[in-house]
Amino acid sequence: MGETSLLSCSEVRKQLPNFLNEAVDVLTAQQMRWHIGRCKECRMIVRSAIATFRQFFPEKRTANPLYKTHAA
Repeated sequence: MGETSLLSCSEVRKQLPNFLNEAVDVLTAQQMRWHIGRCKECRMIVRSAIATFRQFFPEKRTANPLYKTHAA
């Protein structure tokens, strides 16, 4: 994946809406996935946000951005 800068929990939370809407660039998405994969608190926040979104907007079944991969 190349060099990955570290995102703080605060940065992840700020980018979360854009990340869930797949409105971040590839590098940011990779950094978000890397952080979320290693941070239990952020992972719980993301999973909760996805579950809440799906509960209130069941007609908008989009792919989970946590598991999306991009070709380099």
